This record gives sequence, C-alpha cells and structure tokens, in this order.
Amino acid sequence: MASYLSYYAFVFLSFFFLSVSNAQPSSSSRPGGLVFPVSKDPSTLQFVTKLSLGKVPINVVVDLGRKSSWIYSSAGCASTSISSVVTAQSNDLKNGEWVSGIAGLGRSSLSLASQFSAAFRFPQKFALDLGAGEGSIYFGDGPYTNQNFRQSLAYTPLLTNSYFPSDYFIDVKSIDVDGSNVTLKTGLLSINKSNGVGGTKNSTLVAYTTMETSIYKAFTSAYVMAAKARGISTVAPVAPFGACFNASTIESRPDGVVVPYISLRMANNVNWAFARSGSNPFEFVKDNVYCLPYVDGGLKPKTSIVIGGYQMRLSILEFDISRSRVGYSPPIQV
Repeated sequence: MASYLSYYAFVFLSFFFLSVSNAQPSSSSRPGGLVFPVSKDPSTLQFVTKLSLGKVPINVVVDLGRKSSWIYSSAGCASTSISSVVTAQSNDLKNGEWVSGIAGLGRSSLSLASQFSAAFRFPQKFALDLGAGEGSIYFGDGPYTNQNFRQSLAYTPLLTNSYFPSDYFIDVKSIDVDGSNVTLKTGLLSINKSNGVGGTKNSTLVAYTTMETSIYKAFTSAYVMAAKARGISTVAPVAPFGACFNASTIESRPDGVVVPYISLRMANNVNWAFARSGSNPFEFVKDNVYCLPYVDGGLKPKTSIVIGGYQMRLSILEFDISRSRVGYSPPIQV
C-alpha cells in the first residue's frame, strides 16, 4: 500500500524542494503519493483545491485539461517562475493579494502529475475522487479512499487528439439507457483527424455533461421514454436542463432511488455507469422537481460530448498517463 503525503507536508515539499533543489529525495523519505483535498465552489460549480505561497493559502481551480498551473494576483500581471510546477503572475510577489489560480492536470510534461512523478519517482498518474461536496485528488499509486470496499477499477484507453493534446479523450462507442442503445450519428463519437472535432473528453471546468444537439435530443428523448415506462412523470424543464421530472413519482428504496440506468460503452468492453440501482443521477432544482443534469452543447461544438464534473463525481477516475488509460470505479452513492 502506498504511503500518502498529506497536503500540509506537500505544501512545503513542492514549493521548497522543487524550486530550490534539483536533487532527488532518498527512497526512505520519498512518499508513495500525494493527496489534495478538493471541494466544489457553490457559486461557480467548479472544483477547487488549495496551494500555498509561503504561509498564504490560495484557492485554485482544478483544470483537468490544462497543461500547466498558474496563480494570479490582483496586484498585477508580470510573470515570475516560482517552481517547475507553478508560475505566479504578479507585480509584487511578496505583497500581492493572491485571489485565484489554476491547478493544471493535463497530459503535459508541465502538469502537476508529470512534475510530481519526476520529483518523487512515483507513477505518472492521478485519481479524482470528487465526491458530493468534499473529495480528493491523489497523485501516485492507490489505493484510494474506501476503494478497498469497492470493485476494482475498469480501464479503457485514452485517445490522443493532436489538436487538443493535453485533454483526456476516451473512445465512447455508444450511450445506453436502461440497457438499450440510443440511436446516434455515430460519426460524432469519433475524432476527426483533419480538425480535431468530435469525440468525447472529460472536463472539470464543465459543471454538467454537454452533448452536441442531435446527441442531446436523442439521449434525453430516450431517457424520458424510459422514465415514463417506470411511472416517472415529466414536468416543465428548468434551464439549463431540458428534461425534468416530478420527484414524487420516483420510487425510493433504502438503497436509493429507482430510475433508468445510464452508461457509456467504451473500448475494452468497459461500461461506465452514470446511474444504476441506488445511485441518483438527477439534480434537485426546486421543490419536488429533479432534472437530468445534461446540457445541449450546440450544433457544432469542438467536442461532441464533454463529460462534466457532476457526472465524474459519481466514480473514482484514475488517469494513468504513462500507460495511456483511464480507470473507472462503479457509481458511488452520493
């Protein structure tokens, strides 16, 4: 089992060790991994963690596809390199008022995962366990929180999109609702090699999964039909969602609500379930109204499906960069 270094020890090591010394830590002092706390900002619906500049904690947005990390100051915009991991932007690094930043987790030699792997000699991978409100980011090997009580992760290959090389694309073959394929224009699920358009990627910056318009309409129509077959009635949609339901018509059991299943079928016969018996795929929007938390992404988006934070929080996701694969746990009850 890997030994994880806490956030507080990490702050010292990352900003002192990485920026001051090129030496490698000894095997006896080297951690098996690093862990950050993560929370969801209620106003922006984005996931944030904390870094520290000296003794000043800084809230930074977790950006899954960004190739490097930044912290910003209201004092100005001159760039200064703090370490090989983080670049600061300020006219006055000593007295600047640090208000925000970005933690880059993209597929890049400049990302946190790559830098930590090089510095501490653990595998070039990280895992997101975003949870309902409080979660964690793990760098290095598992096991992850409560993983010992769950099934093993299922792995599918990561795809490379030369137009968006730092993003994490996956090979989605189909979308299933209650075990039936949703009829789609299958070409939209592939990446166009000439311009990088299409395909499916993960993004922590997107609150809810977005889908190209024709995919969205087919998916929500299939879900509404499956919900009606289970006796769940629809209500007027509440923006930005297009399918909403009367909560009083949804059967509730001790292990959770009874709703249509949602899953993505991917390469290597991996089935990533967004909803199954016991898990709640809905967003509560107002009294007695649940909505399907997916959004119309428009007619010509650069990426056909962008899986957002709301859906990613339902599983542990392990991004194994060195082996070019991503692993999924079964849905987590949230």
